[in-house]
Amino acid sequence: MKRLIIIPIFIFVAAGVSGQLVRPNRPLVILDGKSGYITVNEFVAGTGLAGLSTPFSKGYFGFTTMHGFQANETFMVGAGTGVFYYYGDGLLIPLYADIRIRLSQSFLAPCLSGAAGMLLNPENFDAGTRMFINPAAGLLYSSSRKLAINFSAGLHIQMAPNISRASFLNIKGGFTYKF
Repeated sequence: MKRLIIIPIFIFVAAGVSGQLVRPNRPLVILDGKSGYITVNEFVAGTGLAGLSTPFSKGYFGFTTMHGFQANETFMVGAGTGVFYYYGDGLLIPLYADIRIRLSQSFLAPCLSGAAGMLLNPENFDAGTRMFINPAAGLLYSSSRKLAINFSAGLHIQMAPNISRASFLNIKGGFTYKF
């Protein structure tokens, strides 16, 4: 008698658990890996890590846009510009080269990026211009073959002659569009 009750209960539970394994009908998509033109638009924010008494060292937020070439499914290279507003100090305009490497070919792919260039100060071009580097690591989520959402975190370091170096922990979030 107990076996007759246990068997239907076991079948009912097993059917319920196996029904949870059904995947949605939406197939997983990966950002197009063919070579061609690509653009990356990101919102950027950073907070100063040390030496916060020098100008342009407390923190910043802004927007960048990078336009470039995707060589294959892994490697992207381009040039970018944007606007960074530094808390209480003013505006700097980045002009930079950008390299990005996608580490796997999945809809949620880890990636590495590196940017290096100049931060132009429109108010004091000669004495206020700085150089910077920004290595970062993040994730690229492909929402279609042409569009992906990207998020990364990194270390932004800026330096200039006769000015102490400033370091920032920064985050970036935005969109990658493949033409």
